[in-house]
Amino acid sequence: MGALPYLDIHTHRLIEDSNIISVRSLSRNEVLSASQFDSFVSAGIHPWWTEEITTDEVLELKERIQKLVEERKLWAVGETGLDRLYPETLELQKDLFKWHLELSEVHQLPLIIHSVRAGSDLLEIIKGQRPKSPWIFHDFRGNEELVRKLLDLHPHCYFSFGISVDNSQAIRDLLRTIPIGHIFFETDNQKHLDIHEIFLRASEKMGVELDFLKSQVWINFKKIMPGFSLTH
Repeated sequence: MGALPYLDIHTHRLIEDSNIISVRSLSRNEVLSASQFDSFVSAGIHPWWTEEITTDEVLELKERIQKLVEERKLWAVGETGLDRLYPETLELQKDLFKWHLELSEVHQLPLIIHSVRAGSDLLEIIKGQRPKSPWIFHDFRGNEELVRKLLDLHPHCYFSFGISVDNSQAIRDLLRTIPIGHIFFETDNQKHLDIHEIFLRASEKMGVELDFLKSQVWINFKKIMPGFSLTH
């Protein structure tokens, strides 16, 4: 087997690179109309969408996502979550998040989470629901205390980092303290972001070898998906 590929745990782009394996989050149109899928895709109702979609559209999306899950076409549920920058739809966001959570629990799929200023809300949900499926916080912007509280309540939480590795000193500091067995990396919707560069920058900030970091990320992935093996 050659060099390990890079894992991009959350992207909105279709990446055609034999050295990258990615989990692609479907757009709203793709959720409703796509018929063919990559090996690793996720689908959910993004909290930003709640600003503009109607009740009928919510129901249509839920029916479609439920069908995709039941047909085993999704690797993960989401992204879903809570964004307090959109307070006028917060109650709808909470209702939808709990629906996604139940879907992930019933079908034992990872849950990809968008969280903005909502750490305390999600801690309360964990306390009430006691989830078992893995939670992946994409583009995590919390602090060391929040990481500790989340892992204390739900040991199967993972934290993914992307553009913040380059533009946030707080995240670069956090990378040195967060358990390496709970880390992923991503490109999200950044059109010019290179997953290779994110891994390289993160390895430098964490003080570990790049190959070691790539290997550890795949170990983390296999904890979520025990039957997976690389044939790259």
